[in-house]
Amino acid sequence: MASYKDDAGAILQPGNQINKLSSYNHEGVFGWPGVEAFELIGFVKINNAEADKASFKSFDITVPSPDRRVDDRVRDNRTSLIVKASSDRPAYVYGASVALAQDDPSGGLPSFPASPITADLGGTNTEVLLLGPNNGGSPFGIPSTQQNGLAAATSSVAFSGTTMSQGTSAVTAAKLPFWTVVTGGGITAANAANSMMYKVTANTTFKVFNVNAVTDTSVNGDGVFISADDITAGKAAYLVCRVNYLRPAAEVAWSDISSFIDFASQVGGTDS
Repeated sequence: MASYKDDAGAILQPGNQINKLSSYNHEGVFGWPGVEAFELIGFVKINNAEADKASFKSFDITVPSPDRRVDDRVRDNRTSLIVKASSDRPAYVYGASVALAQDDPSGGLPSFPASPITADLGGTNTEVLLLGPNNGGSPFGIPSTQQNGLAAATSSVAFSGTTMSQGTSAVTAAKLPFWTVVTGGGITAANAANSMMYKVTANTTFKVFNVNAVTDTSVNGDGVFISADDITAGKAAYLVCRVNYLRPAAEVAWSDISSFIDFASQVGGTDS
């Protein structure tokens, strides 16, 4: 496989964004001057049997390559979904969403991909699939008392019975982290529960965890699986994952203004 420049995505001006931002290249857009906005989308493929479910309850998120021919693609899939951040330029996560994929109906006509390919997901009643930041192989969960904005960086779907149907989905636990209420006696911690972005100051990996409840901080679910019939049919369950975040724009640079400053040309003469 040929080498390829890592994270080659540009930060687009708003008028130049005509497609989805490239999750693979960490492409961003200037949401407003001085702020870069990002959207990362990836998937988890689950195709194991019920007998093996105990080994399938913590999942890395694959970010697919733009190159579709597997045999000679220049860029391979990324095996982790990572929010880029540093102490100088933190990331502020404000959204997450998770869904169990459902085939787009083709009406019986040939389609790509050939449908049906997706499957329902088996698990334990009331358990949860939680999308959120990774804490050394465990979830942070959503603390019952919010102090750091994890509700803005977490999304979850729960089993109702032993099967999760295709199309099951959820948005961020905090919806959008905007202030909407203040108690009459003054601002309290409870007012901020769902009103904070989740700030990270280093590259942060997001994963999907099977847990008993959204507040849990260990991977304590029983595991997930697909049915024997779906395995025989060559199907799989696909969890689709999305994370949205903001970063301060890079520092101002000479190139931002040099073309507008009067000075002699390198080939002779002046602007006039």
